Amino acid sequence: MLLRRPRLFIIECIPRSDEFEEGEVLYRFLEMTDPKEIAKKEFTSKTAFINYIRRNRNLEGFNFVHLSGHGDSERPALQMPHGYVRPEDFPDSCFEKKFVTFSACGLSRDDFISPFMEITGAKAVIAPRKDVRFDDAAIWYLTYYYLVLHHRFTPVKAFDRVNDMLCYGPRRGRVKGGFEYWR
Repeated sequence: MLLRRPRLFIIECIPRSDEFEEGEVLYRFLEMTDPKEIAKKEFTSKTAFINYIRRNRNLEGFNFVHLSGHGDSERPALQMPHGYVRPEDFPDSCFEKKFVTFSACGLSRDDFISPFMEITGAKAVIAPRKDVRFDDAAIWYLTYYYLVLHHRFTPVKAFDRVNDMLCYGPRRGRVKGGFEYWR
């Protein structure tokens, strides 16, 4: 039996006025390794984003969904250029059995992740514990996806390996604060 390779869908929610678009960086690097397994789409409005993920066929065939945006320290929400997306705004079961990763500072908090997972049906979620620099997040996720997509690491094993290397390893990596794995 031939195992199907995992596929990644990157959703960029960073305002174009920001200096860096982390989703775009991930896409450009990972696309070089296997362009058929990576897809990306940009959203600036909450409405367009919600309408897109509501249609199951748009994410069909993807095992991983990466949401690149900003977190909000004042509220449990993904901040988009035009609007905030709270857990209850996500369509029911829109990420059913998918691994969802957030590159949005401060979203690894129980008042966001727990209802998000319950509503969306996500299999697991990775999110930054607190503020993480753009370059650190990009390096962390590039390494994670490289291990998962091209070296057949399980999501948990890849998470542990990358955290050990870049956050908490023997040399106390430079990605301060690190990421958290929720299941």
